[in-house]
Order: sequence, then C-alpha cells, then structure tokens
Amino acid sequence: MTRQFLVFADKMFAPSEGFIQNAYKSFDQLQPVFIGSELRSAAPTSVKAIELGPLHGALGETGFKQFGLVSKKLKARLAQEKPLLIHAHFGKSGAYALPLARAMGLPLVVTYHGGDATKIANTKNSVLRVYNRRRERLWREAALILPVSGFIKDELAKAGCQPEKMTVHYNGADASQFKPGEKGKLILFAGRWVEKKGVDTLVLALARLGPKLAGWRVRMVGDGPLKAELAGRLQASGVEADLPGWIPASDMPRHFAEAMIHCVPSRRAATGDAEGLPTVCIEAMLSGCAIAATRHAGIPECVKDGETGLLVPEGDDTALADRLERLTGNITATLAMGAAGRELAMRDFNLDTQSRRLQDLLLSVAAGERR
Repeated sequence: MTRQFLVFADKMFAPSEGFIQNAYKSFDQLQPVFIGSELRSAAPTSVKAIELGPLHGALGETGFKQFGLVSKKLKARLAQEKPLLIHAHFGKSGAYALPLARAMGLPLVVTYHGGDATKIANTKNSVLRVYNRRRERLWREAALILPVSGFIKDELAKAGCQPEKMTVHYNGADASQFKPGEKGKLILFAGRWVEKKGVDTLVLALARLGPKLAGWRVRMVGDGPLKAELAGRLQASGVEADLPGWIPASDMPRHFAEAMIHCVPSRRAATGDAEGLPTVCIEAMLSGCAIAATRHAGIPECVKDGETGLLVPEGDDTALADRLERLTGNITATLAMGAAGRELAMRDFNLDTQSRRLQDLLLSVAAGERR
C-alpha cells in the first residue's frame, strides 16, 4: 500500500527547480504531497499540492514563518493526508518546516542543494533571519540531512552540522530523456548568466581561442544579469555564438544530444554561493558529451579529469582555453570521454536508481531507523 509524505518546497514547482519533483520519479511505496507558500507554476498532472496560506492563523504567513505558529486548521488539513514524514528542500524550507514537524510529531528530512549551505548570508550568525536562528536546532532535531554532494556535506560539517546526521545523496537525471545523438562540432553552455556559473570565465576562454574555433559552433543557452555585458564581449572578440536565451527544459535533451563538448565553468561567488553538483553535468554526461569544467564544489565527484572530461581551477580562463583546444583538436579522444561519461552517469547518477535510493532513505526514517 502506498503511503503519503509531505514535501516542503516554499516556492512550489519553480521552473528552475524541476529536480525537486523529479527526485520522486521512481517511488512506488511513498507518494509525495507538496506543501508550500505559493505555486510558482501549475502542479504537474496527478501531483497533489497544498498552498499553506489559507490555512494559517491570525498572524498568517508571518506568524508561521517567523514565529513557528502552526494553526489548528493547518495541522488538521495536513493530518488528513496521514503523512509519514516531511521532506524539505533547501535549508530555509527545512527551518520553516521544523515547527510543523514538531507540531505534527513527524520526522523531518532536509536536502541541501548548494547555496543554502555555502552563502555567507546562510552561514553567518543572525537573529534577523529565520534560517540562521533555527539552523542549529534544525540540524539537531532533523532525523536526516541529505547534502547533494560530498562538498556540501563538508561545508555543513564545518558550520557545525553533525556528520553522523548526514548522508550524501546525489541528484540524478533521466536517462530515458538524455541520450547521445548525432554529435556535431558543437560547444555548449547551459545555465544562468550569473557569477556562480562562471560564464565570464568561459567568454574569456573562447576569446583566447578565437580563430582556433574555426569549424566549431558555440551555443550558450540561458539568461541572466550578466548576459548583455558578456554577449558584447563575445561579439567584440570576434567569436560567433548562438545565444538563444532560455530554452524549455523539455527542449534541452536535443541540445545535449547534438553537442560534443559541454562547459561547466562554475565558481564560488563573492556571496559565498556555490554549486552542490550541477544537474547539467549529469544531463550532459548521459548525452555523451565530454565535459570541460572547473574543480568546483561537487563537480569532481561527477566529472573525472582525463576520463570523462577535463577540469581546471575556478576562474582560470587560460587553462579552460587550453582544455577546450585539446578537446576540439582530438575528436576521437573527446568522443571517447563522452562515452565514458555516459557509462559513469548511468551507473552513479541515473534518476531511476537515485530515486529508489531516496525512497529507501525516507522509508528508513519513517521506520524510526534514523531518529
């Protein structure tokens, strides 16, 4: 019999956070019921979602978030679902869910994805921010903490989270959606044009290569505050690049399938923001792309230097240009790296496998094995 559990994602179904609902793809013993403050997009077909706003007491959302007030109406409505536990995504949602878990007598599991463990705003002491106030209590009272990479586990441990409370659980990507296609001489980047993604490093590297890119196409997918400036730099350098802007997630598999090289030049931002383990690495590897990336966050846990791609230090555009020149100059070796990457991703980052592992972890919490 399938039992239900609550998934706390404060902004439900945000377009950039499809990995949250994807995590439950292969569940067959547990069924998620999403709860949060607002719907960023419509809930997927057959997925149950409950907006908490109308269920709060006199002080509304402020009372719930800031003071941990759980109204009788909220508690009664969620109790109708007969949940076994609460699984919160991101540290802030974990902090919001903590009083709810207490009020309902439910074990709480929290997944940390990246900046929620690394941003200075989240790691400093502050009585003004809910997460910072409840951080130590959250780590103490949660039944299980799931960092998405060993890097995030280390960051949390340095901040004071007990290592014995944590189990690294990698996100996965859907191998039925991401497959190699007919590879062309295409260098791809897909992501937000923000500091953390290291797009400026990639632009400088491409500019260094210049005429050496002859015969190759460059496609840089995505948008963000740095795009106008960096697109201008690209044009000034003489590098021709296709800049299609945001592309629906459903269209991305064909871009990865066509690309021979995928670039992930991420770095830690001035705010402390860092990746957990970028899902685009896994999607590209499943698609048979060789990866040109930085030794940042969890990337080396996925991309094996010299085997499935080539790694460089964060922010080193000279080294990135060198590695891209190597990859474009030896297509046989590059295709072999792409094939090795797919094999590794199928083994360790396949969504079906990771989803079943997550279900097992949640079932162990529900059974009291991790309290």
